[in-house]
Amino acid sequence: MRPILMDNAFEAWVAAIHYCNDIKGGKVTLQYQKNFVSSLHNAVELIMKQMLLNNNEHRVAEVRKPKSNAKLVLDYSNATNLNRFFETLQSNELSKFKTIQFKDLISLHQELFGKSLINGESLQAELELLQWLRNNETHFMIRQGSFLSEDDFRTLHNFMVRFYKIMKTWNPADEADLESSIFLYLYWYSPDKHDSMYDFECELLQDFSYESAVRNSKLAKDIAKILKDNHQCGAPNFSPYDIAFDLMNGYNGLSVQFDEIWAMVYMMQSLGIIVVDEMLDDEQGRVYFTMKVSL
Repeated sequence: MRPILMDNAFEAWVAAIHYCNDIKGGKVTLQYQKNFVSSLHNAVELIMKQMLLNNNEHRVAEVRKPKSNAKLVLDYSNATNLNRFFETLQSNELSKFKTIQFKDLISLHQELFGKSLINGESLQAELELLQWLRNNETHFMIRQGSFLSEDDFRTLHNFMVRFYKIMKTWNPADEADLESSIFLYLYWYSPDKHDSMYDFECELLQDFSYESAVRNSKLAKDIAKILKDNHQCGAPNFSPYDIAFDLMNGYNGLSVQFDEIWAMVYMMQSLGIIVVDEMLDDEQGRVYFTMKVSL
């Protein structure tokens, strides 16, 4: 029986890679930052829980009301294959369990990763940062420009590099158990496939700048070229939405979705690459806008 959390975990991991690459490509609006943090947190949490399941660690979950569900508690404590145990439960029985919290997974991470960590290496700071960002995004107010700092993104990017390497070297406690080893060999990593969508063989970021990511973006350069040739694109207000709408509908060369164009235009305006000035027409007494592009 295959690991029960992996489909969901890998979908989250692929999403985290997608949003990470988007941010490196200059799409650094709050929405992309939130999606990156949320996806990465979800992936890491599910993968670590799956590791507990594969090793038949009963710390992965507990029954919410043990006195009222004595038989379920007994069946769970006697289970020797937790993947099979949870797979066969009905929905009403599953709802009686609560799983281990992320903060407790952090405290177990060195035990879980074991020999995959080098010389007592700890990833506690990175995991705590991920938890802190996720909690802020979920439970409290966040703002564009203050949620995921450049240093925080660099830290999480480099954590993903290390986490992927750990996953490639991880094996279940019983390496002869085919059901558990499927986790590694069929779902996560195959040496015969060099273009796996789960792959994150990236260089560590030594530094990172959101502005540089935008300025180096091919999409930003394409947008700047079009806008320099057509100063009426997005007129009369030149808002990010209006500019993106005109670009989406008037230029077939931009083969991306509207939200990607909007995000890039928004960042270009935020960073002063696109500057919209308010002008007063003294003769007519009307306010109008002009746009300048510097890229």
